[in-house]
Amino acid sequence: MLLDSLWFAQSIGLLACLVGATAFMQREDSKLRAHLTLNGTLMGLHFLLLGSSVAAINCLLCAVRNWVSGYYRGLGVMVLFLALAWLLVIPQIGHPVQILTLIGTTLSTYALFRLNGVAMRLCMLCSTVCWLTHNIWAGSIGGILQESIFFVINSHTIFRLYKTAPQDVRDKPRSQ
Repeated sequence: MLLDSLWFAQSIGLLACLVGATAFMQREDSKLRAHLTLNGTLMGLHFLLLGSSVAAINCLLCAVRNWVSGYYRGLGVMVLFLALAWLLVIPQIGHPVQILTLIGTTLSTYALFRLNGVAMRLCMLCSTVCWLTHNIWAGSIGGILQESIFFVINSHTIFRLYKTAPQDVRDKPRSQ
């Protein structure tokens, strides 16, 4: 019975991975958000079944945040989601590695509410590294595959978007 539960949990994680694999292929931010909403819901269920409440809370909160950020991108809404994440997750943390889910959630929340295009995807790439590290620690097969795929596809999409950007935008020096 326990083995069946573990396989079911891992199967949900793999399904989430399949949904998420197409997310960062999207060139339109609204489609990216829709894919990430479904992915977050499935990953939340996956982590809940694995007994990882910290990751489950973060994923489910991220699913709602991904959907809301498509309609409301105000600073107040972003701060609300950040406060909810920190207030709900901090009391649940039982191991230092679990804080990486909170850091990843914070980065992706900022990205979805305050950034667009390449900048949004770069910030989300940093979030991916946090989640990948956590998922290796948690033993989440779907999570490891998903974040690895996110890393590769998001990096490729960033490169494609950068490559197709007007030359003057690419050559513009960063302000100091």
